Amino acid sequence: MTIAVWAPSSDFPNSGQFIVETLLSFTQQHPGRKFFMLTDTEWDDIFPENTGNIVLKSQPENALLKKIWWDVRLPGVLRKIKADYFISFENRCSLAISIPQAILIQPTDKIKPSFIKKARLIFVPGESIKRQLKEKYQVEDQKIAVIRPFAARHFKAADDKEKDHIRSTYSDGKEFFLCSSFFSRNEDLIELLKSFSHFKKRQQSSFNLLLLTASNSLIEKSLSSYKYRSDIKLIKTKNDLAAITAAAYAVLVPFDSNDDMFTALNSMRSGVPVIAKRNAVISEVAGDAVLYAEDEVKDVGDKMMQLYKDETYRSLLIEKGRSLAAVLTPEKTAEHLWQSIMKGLP
Repeated sequence: MTIAVWAPSSDFPNSGQFIVETLLSFTQQHPGRKFFMLTDTEWDDIFPENTGNIVLKSQPENALLKKIWWDVRLPGVLRKIKADYFISFENRCSLAISIPQAILIQPTDKIKPSFIKKARLIFVPGESIKRQLKEKYQVEDQKIAVIRPFAARHFKAADDKEKDHIRSTYSDGKEFFLCSSFFSRNEDLIELLKSFSHFKKRQQSSFNLLLLTASNSLIEKSLSSYKYRSDIKLIKTKNDLAAITAAAYAVLVPFDSNDDMFTALNSMRSGVPVIAKRNAVISEVAGDAVLYAEDEVKDVGDKMMQLYKDETYRSLLIEKGRSLAAVLTPEKTAEHLWQSIMKGLP
């Protein structure tokens, strides 16, 4: 069997790493199969000998040209490599090929019913998304497989010396909260700043807030009159994200994005507690290993104070998080991926 996989580069660093590590384990576990990784960028030579890499030109933004890419260009490539099965790590598949297809769905609001109908198998990161597909699109239970996310291997706990170095480099030597979530709206930043203000007013501490985001006009405008501007640090590079995460006092996941679960698990593997917005996917996977905040801005600040005041509870969250991250592995996810594919074949 020859399996082709479409794995485009991702704007979300954590889910992109999830795809790479899953596929690496996937190909290593089945040396007798042939795999082709179809990507829009050249990957490092990390895959075994049974894996080829084909770089395809990035999809055009124009809707018609994108359809041509999926239903003309892609089928031609699959025929050339004689693929028997196609896996798409994107919220869509091709409507013009006859071989079985599997797709990974994360946000259900961005998937078209025609793709759901065409796919032989649908992978989702949680039971809540599976329920949405069954209720909204009447998808059969056996057509959906839940594959659990996991923490990236390069995230790990840091010792005191390493933490001190990161603090001296990024937060003027002070303790800090970290938010590495993707800011999809300027309102998200405003709400986060209000939460941090609530914490600072109540605690009068020297804590910083580190934001993984490049500066732009909207961010500069939001920060220009912010009372605690000197305690906000913008981190433009993703290269040190693992080290910065390991040095954080806590990681904030106050939004509802595709990357939330990966951000939370990476933090847990790093020995750092997580404050997250309560949503179905995170609570389903993380359970009581995460401190949940409700939608109110004030509640995020209250949870920051709770960790600051209760070191015993903070330590408990760290231990629960480490235990959870240890049992969710790329090997288990890759094996479940394979079993689901085999089960779905005639």
